[in-house]
Amino acid sequence: MARFSIGTAFGDAFGLVGRRPLSVFVWGLLILLPTAATFLVMLPMMGEVIASAETGTEPEFSRMLQFQGMSGLLNILQLLVIAVVYTAVMRAAVRPKETGFFSLRLGMDEFRVAVVGIAAMVGIYVALIVLVLLGAAVGYAVWQLNSPGNWMAISALVLVLVLGVWLMMARISLIAPASVLYRDFAFVQGWRLGRGQTWPLFGMMVLLCLIVLLIEIALGVAVLAAVGMGSVVTDAQTFEAWANPANWGDPIPWMTANWPWCALGGVVLSFIYGVFVTLGIAPFASACRQLADSSAPPPVTEPVAEPAHAPEL
Repeated sequence: MARFSIGTAFGDAFGLVGRRPLSVFVWGLLILLPTAATFLVMLPMMGEVIASAETGTEPEFSRMLQFQGMSGLLNILQLLVIAVVYTAVMRAAVRPKETGFFSLRLGMDEFRVAVVGIAAMVGIYVALIVLVLLGAAVGYAVWQLNSPGNWMAISALVLVLVLGVWLMMARISLIAPASVLYRDFAFVQGWRLGRGQTWPLFGMMVLLCLIVLLIEIALGVAVLAAVGMGSVVTDAQTFEAWANPANWGDPIPWMTANWPWCALGGVVLSFIYGVFVTLGIAPFASACRQLADSSAPPPVTEPVAEPAHAPEL
């Protein structure tokens, strides 16, 4: 049975960050742009809605419709950008020679990844509903036994349900990169490549979460050291002002007045988020490529015909 190397998968991901830092920055920037737009557009509206709820007054119906409409449009934009960026990362991992324009495209590869992603979300959602209903039935039956270990049994059942969802995600994690690799809706190919690889893929997911957690902790410590914990904690008036939704006005004037710091923070945050996206996608694309290479049949070589000898005289 073909196997893949987790070390090689993560090595390819970190190598991609090292070889193409500008692409990583652009990927992170594209992911964050819809989020920044959501922040700029939705924050004043959200402040008005929360402030109206706190004062007991009903917000304007037209304002609520505007809030819902803008939220839906920005969510659709976010999903479109995610499909394009995730496909670019997969393309850079499985077809590294295609480096033009940061590996970004808008074509059939992106459409296939979007379709696979939607199908995966729907499938996981349906399976999650079934597991929750089954778990609720089993949990109710266990609870009726009035055993002293009821809480332990139910906690173990919850852990089993969570583990089942993660294993399902691991099992189907190669379908999207296989669709980019084979330039097809590779539901069958990706499922076959993942056969017998569920636990290694699950282990790679757990290791990925640990790596991201360590990076986030290091970044958090660095930010606290740079800003100074004392000045943040002791400034209670500023904290209370920002915590009040009524003060969530238009943030653009403040950003304009502090544009150098906002620009620097945007650059740093975009690169960091690009690193997270690359580390989250590239290892599975690398695993897909390794399994595809190891399972491909060896090339058939035609036998070389021996030259005819001239008849002896």
